[in-house]
Amino acid sequence: MKKYVIEAIGTMVLVLVYGLTKDPLAIGLVLATLIYGGMYVSGGHFNPAVTFAYYIRKDINLKVFLGYTVSQILGSFAASGVLLMVTSSIFLAQPPTASTVSQHIAGEILMSFLLIFSYLSLLNYKGKGTKRIHALGVGLTLTTALLISNPMSGGYLNPVLSIGTSFIDFFAINNKPFSHIPLFTLAPLTGSILAVLLDWYIKD
Repeated sequence: MKKYVIEAIGTMVLVLVYGLTKDPLAIGLVLATLIYGGMYVSGGHFNPAVTFAYYIRKDINLKVFLGYTVSQILGSFAASGVLLMVTSSIFLAQPPTASTVSQHIAGEILMSFLLIFSYLSLLNYKGKGTKRIHALGVGLTLTTALLISNPMSGGYLNPVLSIGTSFIDFFAINNKPFSHIPLFTLAPLTGSILAVLLDWYIKD
């Protein structure tokens, strides 16, 4: 049960930082901190696309995959509710109008791939040294990925940033915000598959 609680709380904090700051460095450092605290309990995923990668690799079973995903979505619901209370608005994942649909898709797929590959490479590292410093590497990878993908897709790379916030927006403000859920869900999951395939290839 502890691992599901950690995933819910960690995801809530991560979504809050996205919504309050939209600062790639702050978001990356917070992810590193959350991984420090959660890596030995849940693995420190806080992102269904990351959890999906570990499921494909058979590091976790279907029950854990579903439990993590539900916990992460609930954490996103909670964060969105808090954001609504403290800012009187919803943090809603939307792509930039200045970029094209193909750029939206490419930005989310490629940078999700980069982020998840850093998880698989750094947090699964079997050599000497502490995994805690590797968590900082994952956090800084997220910062880099957000900086690159922001002008292309808005820089989200996490399905719960669209799923949780869209439902809270629908019930609280009724803006019918669901149109971007497929982009911000399917693209990171595609990046996850690519990261696992590369990880299998180089470690085989």
